[in-house]
Amino acid sequence: MPSGKETIELLNREVGRRFPVRQVMVYSEGVVFLVDSSLGDMEEDFEALRKKLRDMGFIATLRDSGDRYSIGVMKMPPINTRSVRVNQIMLMLTMATTVISGSFLWGSYSGELDILAPGNLFWGAVYFALPLLLILGTHELSHFFMARRHGLNASLPFFIPSIPPIGTFGAFISIREPLPNRKALMDVGISGPIGGFIVTLPVLFLGYHLTAVGGQVAQGGTEILGILGVPLGMQLVSMLYPAAEGMFMHPTLFAAWLGLFVTGINLLPAGQLDGGHIARSVLGERTKWLGIATVAALLALSFFYTGWLIFAALIYFLGVIHPPPLDDITPLDRKRKALAGVALLLLLFCFTPLPIQTA
Repeated sequence: MPSGKETIELLNREVGRRFPVRQVMVYSEGVVFLVDSSLGDMEEDFEALRKKLRDMGFIATLRDSGDRYSIGVMKMPPINTRSVRVNQIMLMLTMATTVISGSFLWGSYSGELDILAPGNLFWGAVYFALPLLLILGTHELSHFFMARRHGLNASLPFFIPSIPPIGTFGAFISIREPLPNRKALMDVGISGPIGGFIVTLPVLFLGYHLTAVGGQVAQGGTEILGILGVPLGMQLVSMLYPAAEGMFMHPTLFAAWLGLFVTGINLLPAGQLDGGHIARSVLGERTKWLGIATVAALLALSFFYTGWLIFAALIYFLGVIHPPPLDDITPLDRKRKALAGVALLLLLFCFTPLPIQTA
């Protein structure tokens, strides 16, 4: 790659092919070009420039600087990648810990408390580990495929093992480059909750059915309204299964509850959560106030459920304010604005202010 003056001239030619360049400003971090263009042509022209510069090893950003637009160009930092073997090992570990958790839950439900008993391990895998991993895996793979659809460098899901009774702290993917525009931000953000919810819904119906007919099997476990807070979605579905009221919660229903809980948490409009992506794509810079309000709300809820302190701290330390996409000017289309409404409905459907009832 050329350096110094040659680099600036090269970048100037590439930018100038698509935009009338009015001024060039050189900084230690990169180069800023003030350009003229109509907003109608901006998205397509900048996207072509962004891809061209990315292939050359640069990152380009587009901002509104008042009377003109500014295009910033900086050297792309090195991308750190891990072997897919790490994903495979973490998945296998999480499969093991969720099967053990399922065995624990099924043993508590059926009265056979030996978590290493073959029957408990088998039914724990079928009734809990499999549906839970399907929910989490679909959520993260939906992010993965949508990111790849937008040409982004994204990793396969990393599953995080944990101890019983859940067996996992969830999963995540790593997107190794900035998102290009608000449309991609919306698509990547909303895809996970929608994908995960599509799988959670039949698991929820199946869980209520198994709970309603499981009276002859259940010897113990968790009463549905006894300990776990019930989100709106569960309340609506439970109306179809009145026989389940007061029964012990089947492990499959617990897996569905976890699916709703994870979806509700991810849709909170703050930081790098899925809801933060969605809010940033709709509201732009104004989303910072929504992020601050979300953390404040979690701190207020922590007086009733202390676990919200952990989530508030995570959001705070990972960043309350969502960074802008590379193109922070081009607005969303109507279809994606409608998806923001879908995200809000899912949040209302899945979120429970008191996930654990202590009184």
